[in-house]
Amino acid sequence: MSLTYVDMYENEVRAIEISIRDQDDVEFEPSGAYATIVDSDGDTIVAETAAMVAGNQVYTVVNATTTGTPGDYEIIWKILKTAGTQTYIYYHKTHLVVNEL
Repeated sequence: MSLTYVDMYENEVRAIEISIRDQDDVEFEPSGAYATIVDSDGDTIVAETAAMVAGNQVYTVVNATTTGTPGDYEIIWKILKTAGTQTYIYYHKTHLVVNEL
C-alpha cells in the first residue's frame, strides 16, 4: 500500500487529491474510487464514500466531521480498475494531520 501525507487546520474544509501513475510513471486512470476516513485508533470517522475521478486524479472532500477535532487520521482510498469483465482493486493511504489553529 502506498502512502502520502497532507496537513489541514482545525475546521478546514477542502478537497484532497491524489494523482495515480503506474510503476512505469504512466498515468493510471481508475474506473472508480472510494474513500474512508479513520482516526488514529482505527475508528471510522467517515464511512466509505464514492470519490470523484477525473483522468488519473481522484478527489474526496474532507469536512468538519473530520477536521473538527485536531489529531491524526488516515484516508483509505479504494481504487477500482475494470478491464473487460474483471475488476481490480488497489488501495492507497493518505496520512492526514489536523492541526490546531
